Amino acid sequence: MSTTLVTPLRWATPVEWVEAISTDTLALLSDHAHCELKAASSAQSLIAKNTQRPELVKQLLIIAHEELEHFGRVVEVIERRGGQLTPVRGNRYAGELLRRGVSGSSPHLLDRLLVAALIEARSLERFRLLADHLPDPELAALYADLLTSEASHRAFFLDAARGHFSEEMVSSELERFAEVEASVIRELPFDHLVHSGPPS
Repeated sequence: MSTTLVTPLRWATPVEWVEAISTDTLALLSDHAHCELKAASSAQSLIAKNTQRPELVKQLLIIAHEELEHFGRVVEVIERRGGQLTPVRGNRYAGELLRRGVSGSSPHLLDRLLVAALIEARSLERFRLLADHLPDPELAALYADLLTSEASHRAFFLDAARGHFSEEMVSSELERFAEVEASVIRELPFDHLVHSGPPS
């Protein structure tokens, strides 16, 4: 997959976020598992709405399978540590990104592809921080191992956007969504979630 178009995250998560989130790793893992499940569901939703695009459907099916595999892997870690998957919570990060970002003036598919790319980009950034700074060797290794697939998913959604829409439209909308994403993630309160705001 091409990575020519780099996702421009406009705000960098401070390393202090890792220290704060490491105080409850079971809560982090449970949220992580739900993120993987929601990503698989989002890919399936895109499949259902784009059946006329067979190549896109084929690639989204691969993404959905990988996200479900990651879900199962994270649940195994939770259970091995004596925890259990907590009930699903609303994803305020993704909800705010869609609410603030979708203007109605750009194609639905482009909106969803760019939102997915930005979510994957933020996840990649956070997984890299966890891999590099978590004091828990097992979890640091888990997040290090997931970096390649997160980067691949980010690249896929960007390439899919470029494959179906003009470079000018993609660049313009990506820039706009990136600014929205930076505002959303900075303003969210801190919690033991993959996409929480910075620690106070």
